[in-house]
Amino acid sequence: MGSENECIKGNGKCICFFCLPDKYAEVLATLFIIGICAGNHFLNIMIHEEIGAFLSTAAYISDSTVLVSLLVFFVGLFWQKSFLLKQVTVVFAVYIFFSLACFCCNFITLIFGDCYRETYNLFTVYTDFYLEDNPNTKLEESEIKKNIKTKFYLEVVAHIFSLGFMIYYYITTSSYVEKINRSEEDYIHKFLDNNNFNINVSGNSNYSNYGKYNRTFNSSNNYSAV
Repeated sequence: MGSENECIKGNGKCICFFCLPDKYAEVLATLFIIGICAGNHFLNIMIHEEIGAFLSTAAYISDSTVLVSLLVFFVGLFWQKSFLLKQVTVVFAVYIFFSLACFCCNFITLIFGDCYRETYNLFTVYTDFYLEDNPNTKLEESEIKKNIKTKFYLEVVAHIFSLGFMIYYYITTSSYVEKINRSEEDYIHKFLDNNNFNINVSGNSNYSNYGKYNRTFNSSNNYSAV
């Protein structure tokens, strides 16, 4: 069972970079995921006009936060400081949750997009937007609506893959951070154990020297008395 978990976690590295050392595999995976997050921003807000303007604001805030977090993590990879690495596991988990919420809103809106009457029909609304932006188009309204549907469905598929990559990155990165944290704790424990050992050795040495001095002093007193 333990080996299966290690296989799922990738032993702290993305399977795409499995042949590289842990740190460099994580560096490349982080650069890759920064690009994924940049693209995911537009997938999160792909129908924000219908869901609400607040979604765009929330998306900008969440994307800015996660990108800053990933940059701090990127710096931490070279310094190998756990406090710079651990923060990304919390921030990225929140970002994944936000992206999942956006995906659910988008997906549900698309599923029921054709269920409303023409005035509130999602695809009709976006067809009207297209005609306003492109008044000289030669496409028929039915063709425009079909293209819009295809575009949205492809974006949903891309969103699913994006979320899959982010979840996998989160799992492997959490494993990597845990490994670094464990290494730091082991180093601290060894350092403290060595210090305690040195203190004990020093104490025993002092006690031994004191015993020798005491015996010498007593012998000297006895000799003087004679």
